[in-house]
Amino acid sequence: MNAGSPDDRALLERTVGEIMADHCPPEIVAAAEGSWDEPLWAALAEAGMSTVGVPEHLGGSGGEPADAAAVLRVVAAHAGPVPLAEALFPVAAGCAVSGLAFPEGPSTVAVGPGLTIRRTAAGVVLDGTAPRVPYARFASRILVAGDGGGDHPELVALLDPAHLTLAIGDNLAGEPRDDLVAAGSEISTSDVAEVPAGTAAQLHRLGALARAVQIAAALGMVLELTVRYAGQREQFGRPIGRFQAVAHQVAVLAGLAAAAGAAADAAVASLSRSSDPAGHRLAVAAAKARTSAAAGPAARIAHQVHGAIGFTQEHRLHHLTRRLWSWREEFGSDEHWAAELGRAVLTAGPDELWPTITRI
Repeated sequence: MNAGSPDDRALLERTVGEIMADHCPPEIVAAAEGSWDEPLWAALAEAGMSTVGVPEHLGGSGGEPADAAAVLRVVAAHAGPVPLAEALFPVAAGCAVSGLAFPEGPSTVAVGPGLTIRRTAAGVVLDGTAPRVPYARFASRILVAGDGGGDHPELVALLDPAHLTLAIGDNLAGEPRDDLVAAGSEISTSDVAEVPAGTAAQLHRLGALARAVQIAAALGMVLELTVRYAGQREQFGRPIGRFQAVAHQVAVLAGLAAAAGAAADAAVASLSRSSDPAGHRLAVAAAKARTSAAAGPAARIAHQVHGAIGFTQEHRLHHLTRRLWSWREEFGSDEHWAAELGRAVLTAGPDELWPTITRI
């Protein structure tokens, strides 16, 4: 795959858009609640879209992070019930740094301070809990990342969920979110690789980046639906969008969507600048904080404009807004990432305030 230019990326988006139009109407999204849509995943995989941005030597389609983000934006705007965000960002990065082969089929990531992977005299042991792992029970493999415990090296493992203990659950949008529970579970050494210190934190950061891209895409579609409805729905002989109060709210929604999109795009662009890891960390923190903070107000405005119709099962709006309410908390809330930004600014000191801000 030789994507990378704006024209190539536009072609990529059109291709994914056609797949989503054919395979992901609102009734499919509704039917997939509590599960996932295997035919949609198969269609994306057949077109090579489930491995965009994954290096070819790992079994991927190649391309850049911006290409993966372009695919993810289209899928998220259609509320696609597949674990694409997890595969294209944290799983791909974890495989790249560890040398583990990128999984065939859907994959996801389990990462958090409650997990440890450590070598013992008998082998490798997984311990702790990872809450609300996306699509865990439907994944072919779960990339598990945790600290080594004490002075041990940091390890990652690519595991079959059939051999793990999962507590089944869903988020508000009906997307599978399962707790992974391990109590000294022995895992095969062939599934484990040593990685540089800080890898688990970076995979969590990439999960946050993926959610920021998804939220920004969903906000864009929510804005599109709201503008369209406000132009079609009439009261007192004219479209409601012509009333000043409604027009003002739609303008606020447009501002939220624009700011979220800009922040997410900047964070994706920072991923390609390997010479500035600190700038990448700041950009991701800013993107997740900005998009998560926008999710609630944007959903509220959209439902106010749509009225009761936006909550009906047949309407697309609630499929997006329920994801906004869910995604804003996953891989760190806006408060979590705002605190990260605050710590970075305080650590840099007063003389570095402006350079730190302008690096984002």
